[in-house]
Amino acid sequence: MPSATLIPATVGVLVGAAVGTVFFHALAVAARLTLAGRVRRALPLHALRLGGVVAVFTLTTIHAGAPALLGLLAGFQISRGAAMRRLGKAP
Repeated sequence: MPSATLIPATVGVLVGAAVGTVFFHALAVAARLTLAGRVRRALPLHALRLGGVVAVFTLTTIHAGAPALLGLLAGFQISRGAAMRRLGKAP
């Protein structure tokens, strides 16, 4: 039988990987927009990206506690490594 902290941590890893994937994809889109000279379109995307991550991490902390938060951070870092490998740069 899984312990009381294993399930929230596992769900946190899965949610963190999903949030991280969306975060880093939005970062790539915003970087492309900025490089194309469309900064006015990139700024709201940056704000939405950062605000979304802050909201998810804050709500996870409030409602699920430390094990889920640590799992969320681990999943986010896993997706960061995947995004860096996709770009051809090792983390």
